[in-house]
Amino acid sequence: MPRGDTRLKSSHPGNKADLPSKPCQACGRLMTWRKAWAKNWESVRYCSDRCRAAGHAGPSRD
Repeated sequence: MPRGDTRLKSSHPGNKADLPSKPCQACGRLMTWRKAWAKNWESVRYCSDRCRAAGHAGPSRD
């Protein structure tokens, strides 16, 4: 591809659109898989330390 070409190819190994995701149990924000979570993705429940501290409060209803 010529330099500056912004077309994306789904077969590219760096394509983040194909990564699994799931909602945070505290705030409901969608979390995308991270390499740091590779060994324990099934047990990841919160998107941040703040949500972990809030616990099972559920999504905020502002």
